[in-house]
Amino acid sequence: MILYEFDYERPIDLEQAASQLRRLGKNARLAAGGTALFPSMRVDNDRPDTIVSLAAMSPEPPKTQPDGSIRIHSLMRLAAIERSPVIEDALPMLARAASVVGSNQIRHMATLGGNLCQDTRCLYLNQKHDYQFKAPCYKRGGEVCFPFPNNAPDVCWSVYMSDIAPALIALDAQAEVIAEGRVRLTSVESLFSGSGMTPLNLAGDEIVRAIIVPAVGKRFGWGYLKSARRGGMEYGVSIMSVALTGEPGRRSCRSARIVVGAIRERPVRVTQAESLLAGSPLADQALARPAAAVAKEISPLPHHGFTRSYIRDDIRVKFARVLRDAVERMSRTDGREGGRNDE
Repeated sequence: MILYEFDYERPIDLEQAASQLRRLGKNARLAAGGTALFPSMRVDNDRPDTIVSLAAMSPEPPKTQPDGSIRIHSLMRLAAIERSPVIEDALPMLARAASVVGSNQIRHMATLGGNLCQDTRCLYLNQKHDYQFKAPCYKRGGEVCFPFPNNAPDVCWSVYMSDIAPALIALDAQAEVIAEGRVRLTSVESLFSGSGMTPLNLAGDEIVRAIIVPAVGKRFGWGYLKSARRGGMEYGVSIMSVALTGEPGRRSCRSARIVVGAIRERPVRVTQAESLLAGSPLADQALARPAAAVAKEISPLPHHGFTRSYIRDDIRVKFARVLRDAVERMSRTDGREGGRNDE
């Protein structure tokens, strides 16, 4: 990969990195593993004057906090998350999600924070425009959205493709965000704006320092599936995550969190289907209605060669399996097993 010349900063900690981002302004970019940033620079989507590299830093290992929550440093590599005994035991859905990201080589470079803070994608946007199309789209500063010509100038229907974010939102995770002189805690769900033009609700000098996942109860079940033609080797058609909390001593659902990724500008909470599950029995015949409601409620964007109808049908068929997996895990154990990808 041949890139243009740029300045390079190598801070010793995240606080110093945040200070440098504030000083350098909008022409600087943060690089952790670089698996998203450098290809984006290669096709001229990003052209920063300065790279602020986090390569000099080593992440803290995952830590169980006094309240039972798990704190995971944002610079932890996805391969380490996939194989961490702490995460495997307490958060197997997160281990599963990490295991399907890209190739093994990608997972050994990519970080948790980088995966969450990746940009949205579009087949027109994410290519080098030096051999066929020359005109830039809205997101490149142009005057038309070529995949969707009727869009307004502030509307970019690019798709957020993280495999990790749907699992963390289903687990109700929090993000610890730092900037120069301040720290804030926000839900992972609220990190995403829903705008393809500016998909992240982060200021230019803000950095995700850690992810905090609350403890799950014993009556907990999860389901996760990345639907793709070749598994983790490519971006998903859709990514489905379910987290269920059951009523003690009963085969019924107290609460549910359902998240579908890789279909819109941000991960989508499927709230109507969640409401159908809450307070309902979890017998097989009772699962058909919420499973059908997921496919009905979503409004997917066509992406990477998949049509709206194909994506909707894919979710309609496969989400039922994801939901059954969650119910089965909740019923037979406390949900803390099966973290590795066995799809």
